[in-house]
Amino acid sequence: MADPSPETLKTAVQALGRVHAVEGPPGENGLRTVWHLGTHGAELMSLVDTEGRVRRQELTLLEDHYMWASGEGVRTGRVEPGEGPQVGAASAVVRADAQLMPNRLMRAALALGTYTGQDRYILHIQRVLALAREGLELGAAAQAARASQRPSEPTLPGLAPAPVAPVAEPAPVAPSAQARLVHGAPHPNEVAPPVERRSEGVVMVVVLGVGLLLGLLLLSWLL
Repeated sequence: MADPSPETLKTAVQALGRVHAVEGPPGENGLRTVWHLGTHGAELMSLVDTEGRVRRQELTLLEDHYMWASGEGVRTGRVEPGEGPQVGAASAVVRADAQLMPNRLMRAALALGTYTGQDRYILHIQRVLALAREGLELGAAAQAARASQRPSEPTLPGLAPAPVAPVAEPAPVAPSAQARLVHGAPHPNEVAPPVERRSEGVVMVVVLGVGLLLGLLLLSWLL
């Protein structure tokens, strides 16, 4: 079946506001039932405690069903005809939706928004569904805002720029070390040139002189 038109729902709500509520005696749980039975497919059942506070409500608008309970929020559902021998509302079965259906909620909120009477029970379900509708609209607006935001560049953890260490001034170099740095250190495979020592040359001259003197003495003795 196609969704009911706004005018059809408006007519059902207006008919609901014209009926007189029927109040039952308190039950075992201390709650009493207040019924509003409309003539155009709208019904409202309210459970009220001993202090007059509404604890639970169920609203039927044609084939749409709405349930509210204190501390639980709003749920939506659908009214389906039963399969028993009885026909009509007595055999109807309510199938709760797996999750809140926005289209059902919007239809009921718009229809109840046309009610201008003073019945406190109808005003209560009107306010409950209006708040639920506002919550859906705010959630949709927040989701659209998040989707429109440009994602920022990802920042990988642990990749913060490393601090730059200050450059220390070079320590002063001794003159001898400066000379080594200028000429360069010898290569590991390079053979260093021999070092001449003056003391060794003098010793060699003295040895040669003594040997020459001994040779002259030996020659003169032989002759």
